[in-house]
Amino acid sequence: MESCKPVATPLVQYEKLSKDDRETKVDSSYYQSLIGSLLYLTATRPDLMFAASYLSRFMSAPSKLHLVAAKRVLRYIKGTYELGLWFDSNQQGKLQGYADSDWAGSMEDMISTTGYVFFFGSGSFSWNSKKQDVVAQSTAEAEYLAAGAAANHAIWLRMVLEELGFDQIGPCVLKVDNMSAIAIAQNPVQHGRTKHIKIKYHVIRNYVRDKEIFLQHCDSEVQVADILTKALPRQKFEEFRDMLGVTNIKSKEEC
Repeated sequence: MESCKPVATPLVQYEKLSKDDRETKVDSSYYQSLIGSLLYLTATRPDLMFAASYLSRFMSAPSKLHLVAAKRVLRYIKGTYELGLWFDSNQQGKLQGYADSDWAGSMEDMISTTGYVFFFGSGSFSWNSKKQDVVAQSTAEAEYLAAGAAANHAIWLRMVLEELGFDQIGPCVLKVDNMSAIAIAQNPVQHGRTKHIKIKYHVIRNYVRDKEIFLQHCDSEVQVADILTKALPRQKFEEFRDMLGVTNIKSKEEC
């Protein structure tokens, strides 16, 4: 059947799902079980992270459209079951991360989505995709909040790595593709553009000041965290998937 054929991406680009789509409701327990299974897979498949996180927003009252979107993810998995993360034990690495956001990505409340991923050695080993807690009033603010969330996670990862004997020398490099967000984090002065942001979101300034985090600008074309914030076209999705370290495990084992 056509509906069972594998697809190249988990979600359709530009398709926006809504809680109030006026479509027929489906069995919520079945939908919740399906999404729970997808979330379980995200532990080893970062390329599924955004899709699973996005679809989990509709678990309270899923509609037929939500179920169709979830089954598309299954079709993607069917065509990519041989993919997984491959780590090279011979590579030594330093902790570095990428942080990005999709401004006002939610149709219901205009809340942005934060995505971040961290690398250590040969591939990614920690990632997340989730809605932000507040409504960002600009792209720069959304990127700033995403960078702050990633910075908090980076500090925690540094402590874990140090306990395991991998002491981190120097600040953790966090790559952001928005210069305005970097400027806000590096500027300790409260001014008109940031005075409405709650104090707790400015903790990243302390990390930058104390040289625990170094914000580095990167081009949007190499902002791999973009795969954790929105549905992408096939070419860009596959490019970022490769950058995450998701590869054909079977061919790697044969080599």
